[in-house]
Amino acid sequence: MTRYEPACEDGTLVLVADDVDDRLEVGPIDDVVAAVGGDTHAIEYDQKQRKQPWLDTDDGTLEIDVRDAVTRLNHTPEFVSELREYDMGEDRYGLPTRTVKFADQFVDILEQQGDTDAQ
Repeated sequence: MTRYEPACEDGTLVLVADDVDDRLEVGPIDDVVAAVGGDTHAIEYDQKQRKQPWLDTDDGTLEIDVRDAVTRLNHTPEFVSELREYDMGEDRYGLPTRTVKFADQFVDILEQQGDTDAQ
């Protein structure tokens, strides 16, 4: 299965498939961070989720470095295909619609981490 790897090109987030001819511009990383809501995003875990051995948090909160995460997490072809439906020229909240849609979906992905009831 082809996965799309994130790449930072001159401060712009681009998702690139194994075939480098297949790429999708998401937007400036600063705009992605702004659309997510800031440089960090906190994920809260309930008591049951905190018992997972891989989760190292005492207070039930895990801070995600947004800038680091958006440049490391790869995405499915379905995720990228859905993003292609949104234009970079259209404005939403002063940012390109595709950038905002990516940020919304990215937050959804983060929020599902550790949720054993998801899906």
